[in-house]
Amino acid sequence: MNSQLQTLMSQADALRDGIHDMAERTQNYQLNLAGIENCVDTISRCIGLVGNNRVAALPARDQRKVMAELEAAVEELKELLQR
Repeated sequence: MNSQLQTLMSQADALRDGIHDMAERTQNYQLNLAGIENCVDTISRCIGLVGNNRVAALPARDQRKVMAELEAAVEELKELLQR
């Protein structure tokens, strides 16, 4: 009986550790997902600014700024996807 209780306690400890590990992974996943969604929004907005022919052309300085923001969002997206 005592060895069965020890076994059950050991299994409960392992289960608790697994639950904590899964909770931590889920939190990291949610943070990555939020970052990915933010990058996609930024990329979409930048493409709309640079590629929209119906709007007056962006000055070269503004276009460089938008392209730099686009490149930064792509780099951040790459990092998030590698985690």
